[in-house]
Amino acid sequence: MNSSSRIFLRNKYYLFILVILSILWQTLFCLGSTNDSESLFRTEIIVCRDTDYQTNAYFYSSEQEGPTVMIMAGVHGDELAGIEAAKQFMENIKLERGTVIIIPEANKEAIDHRVRAISPEEDLNRNYPGDLTSEGIKRLAGEIFEILKNNEIDFLLDLHESVDYYNKNSSFYGQTIVLDDNENHFLNRIAGYLVNKLNSSVVSPEDMFDVIVKPIAGSSTYEALNHLEICGITFETCNKMDYKKRVDFHYQCIENVLAYFDVIN
Repeated sequence: MNSSSRIFLRNKYYLFILVILSILWQTLFCLGSTNDSESLFRTEIIVCRDTDYQTNAYFYSSEQEGPTVMIMAGVHGDELAGIEAAKQFMENIKLERGTVIIIPEANKEAIDHRVRAISPEEDLNRNYPGDLTSEGIKRLAGEIFEILKNNEIDFLLDLHESVDYYNKNSSFYGQTIVLDDNENHFLNRIAGYLVNKLNSSVVSPEDMFDVIVKPIAGSSTYEALNHLEICGITFETCNKMDYKKRVDFHYQCIENVLAYFDVIN
């Protein structure tokens, strides 16, 4: 073997060593800088597959065990602030522990048409617990209820909007936290916590939140509480407010609920 061949082989050997060292360094660096997003596991399931109501449910789980909170938005297709807040939260999600399940567009068919429901009979929030053997809205309600039933949910947050302020017209729900049972101590505690957190930054008196008790048969929180013993609240903003402001209230509500359960900091 001549000298030029030996030099070529030696250089090739050194290059190989440098590549191996570089790979090891990058591996060690990555292991040493694991961030929150790398320890977050995401899966999704399709709800009402191959129907007009098809939508997605997203599951986010931390490596550390903890409570499971389910968040729904878009149950009514013309209530848009909760949908936007849920999507924004999904883009920035970081969990300390536990699992968060998010259905950001629960009634996709109604959302696409920008209507509360396709028809009065197809109001998703009057059709729980639904029927898996049926079609249309009852099947949608049934599949969502199956998620509640099969995932050991600790709390349900359902995001909504109303056309007027409750403090001006009690026929509507704008700026309220709605409970289904006035004697449930846990619901009263978390509602009190939320209303204090949210109202601490409110300037205008009409934008202040109230806690009200309005049990509605067929709604998600009512049926979850009475069929599955899952506590939950319905959160309502008033769509007479600026859209960005409403989205911010929904985002704050999501964060405060998850902070209450120590799912996030």
